[in-house]
Amino acid sequence: QTPYMEFIKCLHLFGAGILNKDELIQILRGLFIQGNTPKSGANATNTGNVMANAAAMALLSELEKVLVGRGPFATQEQTKKLRSKYGSYPIRCYDLADADDADVSKQLTPSYWSNPKDFVFAKSSGDEKDNAYLNYECFGMAQDWSNKDNKGERYLKSPEEYNGIKIRRNAFEEVLARVEDEMHEVDMAIERNASAMRVLEPVSEEATRLREQEEKDGQPIGRLQYKMRNRALNSIHIGAIARVYGESGEEVLQHLMRNPLVVVPIVFKRLKEKNEEWRKVKKELNKEWKKTCSENISGSLDVKCIIYKQEIERSFARDKLLEECHKAKSFAKHPSKIQRHPATNMILPDFHLLNPDPMLVLFQPHLSVLVSKNMPHKHAYHLLEAYFTRDAKSSSDKKLFLKVWADFIAPWFGLPKRWDDSDSTHAASKGAATTVKFIPGQRVRTAVGDGEIVAVMEGKTLDSFRYLVKFSFGVGYVQPSAVAHLLPSSGIISDMGTSSDVVASKLMQDDIQVLFGTENIYVLMRLYILLVTMLYQAKGSLSGYSDVMSSLQKLIQGKIVAKDFEAECRANVDKAVYNFVVIPPLVERCADALVRVAKEDFLENLYHCSKLKLKDLRQLRNISLGMLT
Repeated sequence: QTPYMEFIKCLHLFGAGILNKDELIQILRGLFIQGNTPKSGANATNTGNVMANAAAMALLSELEKVLVGRGPFATQEQTKKLRSKYGSYPIRCYDLADADDADVSKQLTPSYWSNPKDFVFAKSSGDEKDNAYLNYECFGMAQDWSNKDNKGERYLKSPEEYNGIKIRRNAFEEVLARVEDEMHEVDMAIERNASAMRVLEPVSEEATRLREQEEKDGQPIGRLQYKMRNRALNSIHIGAIARVYGESGEEVLQHLMRNPLVVVPIVFKRLKEKNEEWRKVKKELNKEWKKTCSENISGSLDVKCIIYKQEIERSFARDKLLEECHKAKSFAKHPSKIQRHPATNMILPDFHLLNPDPMLVLFQPHLSVLVSKNMPHKHAYHLLEAYFTRDAKSSSDKKLFLKVWADFIAPWFGLPKRWDDSDSTHAASKGAATTVKFIPGQRVRTAVGDGEIVAVMEGKTLDSFRYLVKFSFGVGYVQPSAVAHLLPSSGIISDMGTSSDVVASKLMQDDIQVLFGTENIYVLMRLYILLVTMLYQAKGSLSGYSDVMSSLQKLIQGKIVAKDFEAECRANVDKAVYNFVVIPPLVERCADALVRVAKEDFLENLYHCSKLKLKDLRQLRNISLGMLT
């Protein structure tokens, strides 16, 4: 046996799993030394030949590289490499950031590692454009996917997790997919039936000819037993015949194998009848399929609609709204930190450090949104009302909605308290007119504290009627609904000093309203303003606005599905359909925020505090905080 044959045997044993890698190397070490040792000459008996041993070790090292570099050992070595200091994270999990960039949201920590010394950088091609993309002094940080600061944000750890079809799939694509499945099933049924006909047609002709021949010969029919050839019918043909006969298909197949001379012509005739019937039905179905495809093709191709709708829904999520409030000053200083998207550019709030209105220099809101009395508040009211009347569970919260609307939203924006019933409005006005009126000098208990009425302020409208009351902290306006009852007089005549100049210097103008509220009140205001803004934009771009609003109310009440509403919008608008299909979830979140505010039971007292019209905002804030405790 030569060393080469022994080497082949060792590889065979290793491939069969009898030897492992270490045993193979140990056996081959002696074999390689023997193979490199001269067989004749002066050094033939010299077992300590240094050159032979070196050549054997070099050959053994190359073999070990081959064994380790392929198969399961390669995976094992790769795993060891990933467990090292610079290999514990895949390349796709590294987040590169510039340490000198002031806008970097994450601070540099020990998790940032410089590239190892033996790292091979990409070579420059000499082109300045290519060199601009090479950064040899970059630092890589392993992504911390469990970071609590990124709560609510979506991350994809790898490109393999991205499923574009699933993300952009909409109801129109589902309808087209269902139509495609129906067309496929009908076509397959017809083709299978036709395939079975093509196979049985010559058999049926032969069976008819044989039966006629027996009749001519005067022989009794059935004297000879005929059998079909093996595998004359495959599984497709057998399934087609069984499908035609339904529950009796198995019995027909047994008769077909026992007496094909009689059964084959009958089965072939049945298949032929079904072929004509199904093709006629297919012509009728083609008309319906064509109509369905023409109605849904435009919606299935509008991939931007579903993606933009998701972006708008994220923009008015509760966590997103609270984040804009908490980081408003930071966004005003660093506008680049604001997350912008083409779908939300028109509805993003304004972030600024100073109030652009010179009359409001005392107020410095870092976040502001625009709203007008001329916006479609009436339609917003009807949509919210439709939401609270859609079922019995939501109807229980309708009283909360009407209370918040009448006590806060309507007076804040100068709107009617009810839009659906004019008689109820007149009745409410009549009841308000017959309430007890107080006169100057009387002490009253109000929602914001005890005080003495200084003057009665009567305006042109019923809502403008109010009292000027002097409290321990100063003078302020009080609505009649905030007065609880009359207090006994103290008998002390106080110097009230209620000249118009003094009052004007301590109180704000009537067109300025300041309310210190809770997080729920802030979310409600943002969602409601966004709702009327979206309706205002829809009203200006829609030709059939009333039809769309009618469909929208039906959708909110559950009478139609979202797909039908989107089809109605596409029939009246050519582009930017996402601005309309996002209104139903916005109405739902606005209604949920409204119920939270009503159950919180702080809004009424906080609104009475805002009606004091105190110019000292710090004092107004302390009074409002006192209401929360």
